[in-house]
Amino acid sequence: MKRFVILFVLVAVVLFAQDASQFAQAQKDNAAKLKEYTWKSRTELKLKGESKKITLEQVRYDMDGQLQKTPIGGAPEAQQQQQQQSSGGRSGGRLKQKIIEQKKEEFADTMKGLVQLASSYASVKPEKWQQFMQTATKSQENGVVKISGKGVQLPDDSVAICVNPQNWMLQRVEIQTIYDKNPVSIKLEYKSIQDGPTYPGRTSLSYPAKQIELTVDNYDHQKLGS
Repeated sequence: MKRFVILFVLVAVVLFAQDASQFAQAQKDNAAKLKEYTWKSRTELKLKGESKKITLEQVRYDMDGQLQKTPIGGAPEAQQQQQQQSSGGRSGGRLKQKIIEQKKEEFADTMKGLVQLASSYASVKPEKWQQFMQTATKSQENGVVKISGKGVQLPDDSVAICVNPQNWMLQRVEIQTIYDKNPVSIKLEYKSIQDGPTYPGRTSLSYPAKQIELTVDNYDHQKLGS
């Protein structure tokens, strides 16, 4: 009986290792296909439940495989800045204005860090996914494979991914991680381009310590040169 259990475990480990390799290769192929596209991205920032900023960008990969973002539709942002300046002007007082500016800078730094954190999980390298799967646990329910583990981008992050076992494409990713010693929750919902690659259609980030919510929607994918 003991030998049977050991054999069963070894077989499971080998099969999971094969799955990890197939999954990593599928992500690599998908990432290569996605570089052939350009798309639009809408980022919305909410503070204490109130929408504070909306940014629209055109996105593509450059020759080095790095994401390049070009702002589009700048009018809404300019209007928001004008409203903020009007509000700040009514507050009066140099000291108070200096404090406001300092808080704005701190908030801008926090937002930059959170956006970078969310982006890092939306573009995980296939090699990191393969490393993650080596220590992850796998289950299957309703035709979807769920893989849970730690250490995708940060050593102690907790990650659960849902994968289509037919093509090893991501369907959903949920992350619990830390930013500036405070917890962050990130969720990614994946969509597929017709006859093309999958992509993170929506990325949602929640940072309760500052009552910040960030949502990034990617859409209108167009093949380059078409």
